[in-house]
Amino acid sequence: MAWATDTAANITDLLARLRDFLTTHPDLVAAGQQWQVVGGTAAGAIAANGFVSFKGLGLAGDDEIYVSAQAWVVPASNFYNLAFRGHTAYNPALPTLDPPGANSNYVSILGVNSPFKYWFVANGRCFKVITRINGRYDAAYAGFILPEHLPGDWSYPLFIGASYLGRNAVASMDTYMHSNFWNPRADSANNVDNSQAYLFSPVQAWLPVRNGFNESNSVDSGRVTIPWMPQMCNNSWRSLLDGERWLQRGQLAAVAWLPGNPDRGSLSSSVAERGQFYGGFDGVFYTPSFGAAAEQLTTVNGVDHLLVPNVFRTGDGQFAAIALE
Repeated sequence: MAWATDTAANITDLLARLRDFLTTHPDLVAAGQQWQVVGGTAAGAIAANGFVSFKGLGLAGDDEIYVSAQAWVVPASNFYNLAFRGHTAYNPALPTLDPPGANSNYVSILGVNSPFKYWFVANGRCFKVITRINGRYDAAYAGFILPEHLPGDWSYPLFIGASYLGRNAVASMDTYMHSNFWNPRADSANNVDNSQAYLFSPVQAWLPVRNGFNESNSVDSGRVTIPWMPQMCNNSWRSLLDGERWLQRGQLAAVAWLPGNPDRGSLSSSVAERGQFYGGFDGVFYTPSFGAAAEQLTTVNGVDHLLVPNVFRTGDGQFAAIALE
């Protein structure tokens, strides 16, 4: 993977820098993993509410991974956000944020109209964006996960997640509806309601990923992230005996049984595909909060990992370690 960190002047500058990073970074170009611009502003400054549509080629150059990003700016409401959505198809001759086919709902990183620090991490399959604004850390993941299915069963494992469901919110939001993609929230337990993360699942539909909804900190069933899901994340491991931090690759799974019958529980109407593991995040790991600090670098197996809290939350089940390689 390639990575970079710097300071963006505002949210439109952040999008321009993301575009230039994905399309021209020397490490991506050398590996043949640079992304292509297929719609929107292909060069130069990006105007308020401008967008860029990207095509990722995967690690071997034979994938077609479609993601759009928009600098969503509404000054009267103090909205300065970077919105993302995924697409299952895209026609460069008709560039748009809403192409024919199946599109995810919008998810966003909440920003401000002033300078802030950022980190970009990418390969040909996915990219991550992290921002630091007034001591808060927003993060997004766009692209393929590492699926636990054969390509013939599931050829398009696209995940889109960020720190807010939709586009209309301010960076100072303090509720659980402002929560990063590794511990996402939704409006409700219904599949058609908005969420902070979406997976184009093996059933060939965009389905929400949520570890809770509204201000609830847990769900009994649904598509969840492991081990951040609150029912699973009740431990705080220390460092390993050799001094390295303990990391576990973040995973996506469906939990399809409700509490009830002690033998197996009741079927969940919100998980049509029943319980299963979908796969893991590419370069995103769970790490305990014990001894963790925002922006701490830890080296595991020769790779540096950036420790990022869940916006402003630093308790158990809130940190992620992002591989910088």
